[in-house]
Amino acid sequence: MRAIFISYRRDDAEGEAGRLFDDLVSVFGEKSVFMDVAAIEVGRDFRKAIDDSVATCGVLLALIGKDWLDAKNETGQRRLDNPSDFVRLETASALKRDIPVVPVLVRGAKMPRPEQLPDDLKELAYRNGVELTHARWSSDLQLLIKALRPFVEESQGAVASAPSAAAPAASPTVSATPPRNVPEVVSTAAFVPRKKPLVKILAIAAAALVALIIVASLAGSKHVTVPDLTGETLSEATTRLQALHLAVGRQATSSEAANEPNTVLSQSPSSGAILKPGSTVDLVLSRSSEIEVPSLVGKSLDEARDILQDSELRVGSIDREPDTGQPRGSVLRQLPSAGEQVASGAKVDLIVAGEPKVAANESGGGERTRRNPNQTNPDQKPISNDVRPAAQLTTTPAEQVMNLAGTWRNAAGIIFQIGQSGNTFTYSASAVTGMSRGTGTVTGLNFVSSYNSVLVNGVRSTGRCSGTISADGRTLWANCVDSVAGYSTDVLVR
Repeated sequence: MRAIFISYRRDDAEGEAGRLFDDLVSVFGEKSVFMDVAAIEVGRDFRKAIDDSVATCGVLLALIGKDWLDAKNETGQRRLDNPSDFVRLETASALKRDIPVVPVLVRGAKMPRPEQLPDDLKELAYRNGVELTHARWSSDLQLLIKALRPFVEESQGAVASAPSAAAPAASPTVSATPPRNVPEVVSTAAFVPRKKPLVKILAIAAAALVALIIVASLAGSKHVTVPDLTGETLSEATTRLQALHLAVGRQATSSEAANEPNTVLSQSPSSGAILKPGSTVDLVLSRSSEIEVPSLVGKSLDEARDILQDSELRVGSIDREPDTGQPRGSVLRQLPSAGEQVASGAKVDLIVAGEPKVAANESGGGERTRRNPNQTNPDQKPISNDVRPAAQLTTTPAEQVMNLAGTWRNAAGIIFQIGQSGNTFTYSASAVTGMSRGTGTVTGLNFVSSYNSVLVNGVRSTGRCSGTISADGRTLWANCVDSVAGYSTDVLVR
């Protein structure tokens, strides 16, 4: 009797099922865990083997991923609506026999509701489940093992106590002591060794050694089937490979269009290939669809509008500085600066010379006169109008350095620790998703920084940020470009 039956859908949670099988076998032994791929003998009727195994198991683990509920077959029918669907047959068979069924949620899946299930599976919605996450796999697994141990011990106890039908009848005891007065005859032939040619002995020994090596190699190697990663993000592909004890190898980028940057376009080896655990899979990823910001300084406002439109960018806020000595309407500075990479359709804020006009600009906020004409940091990135009030465009003289040292927090609750010496600062931040460290400089109310991040799934990224600080030094607005996540904005307070 196998105590634990693992039920899963191959295109939904194959990686997690294989990883869970290996972990449970290492704890309970192979005879206590059943999974179709590893346990059904060649030539047996698959349906009968599944039914027999479910009938004799002590507990069934139903692995539920994001596609378990709505997976469709080649005709577009939902698989769970097919009475012959193997996953449905396995789970329904256990529920019918009142065998404990434990829903195991993976990849962020949610428990299905009764109305989403066919009649013979509705009971599943009321079973207590557990969650296995990649980030907490070890701790989640220990909780599951603790819950499964009584079922395994009960199953093993039942097997040990069952009488054996093939037990032989008791035989009379035969004394090993020879009868008295009967002389014991000892053959000396047993002590005469047979002589074999040395070459033959060495050949036999070599053959035995080779056979031992082959057997040990076959017994110790477990091969993994490479999944199809095409269309998945780098983060998703990394998680799937790690669940199969594989890793991401070399990464290359391609300009081929994709729904989002860092999407897997191709892989090597291809899906279906057989690898050993610990092997790597090389990926070709889609390149981020970013646009280089053109240089607008010295251009007229109309010229700047035309250049941005040709570059698939938009005019953001327009601020004017009076008495600059430059031609009226010419662009003095731009945010972000020329050469930076931004997403298609992003806004570029402009600071132009001369008094403001009455007409509203494209952003709907109207043009503003800058109250302080001091120079801003040319590397500063744009802050959208709905995040940064107009007053935050004011800067302090360059010689005044804002002190950022202390503890900062963003809206997501992530804590940033900043230390500062002069106009140079360092910072660190950590969260459940990973950690990052960076350095930067402060000029007036503006700052620029760069950082390195490591996520819990092993993905590394680099990035750079720029932004402004409120006059009271208690709020910080940042725009960042990350090599993996792309463009983002954030607000920190202390």
